[in-house]
Amino acid sequence: MSLEKMFLHEKTVEIMLKILEAEESGDDAYPLGISKEVGSPYSYISKVLSEFEESALIESEFRGRIRVVKFTEDGRKIAEMLKKLKNELEKDFISRKKLAILRKVVEESENRDDKFKALAPVRAELDVLRKEAADGETLKMVEELSKKVDELLS
Repeated sequence: MSLEKMFLHEKTVEIMLKILEAEESGDDAYPLGISKEVGSPYSYISKVLSEFEESALIESEFRGRIRVVKFTEDGRKIAEMLKKLKNELEKDFISRKKLAILRKVVEESENRDDKFKALAPVRAELDVLRKEAADGETLKMVEELSKKVDELLS
């Protein structure tokens, strides 16, 4: 189970993020369009949007027969926080923990005479992490530590 699913109700977050995505791209958000994009029935989307509106997170208006929704100031703040939280929860925490251990080994071996003995396994583990890292930020940290290891071994 992903951390996002564990901490947040997935469909509610998706609805909030679809409205935010539409607003950030200058488009209007429509319940039917949100329904199609998140793969939930229109009736469910309509119910959630009504709850958002009752909670003053969104406002809606009809343009002809079409209902358009947009965030209130507070609703937008919440959606932006959810977007940041979702991005944080998508990080590869296991690789980051391994990387912290490897970083400590590298720091401890900087003043050793037998650096190769300590750093060769680190280099091998970094190669594994390079293939396994699930987010770009973690991969960047792997590359930075790899560069430092290479410098120490040169």
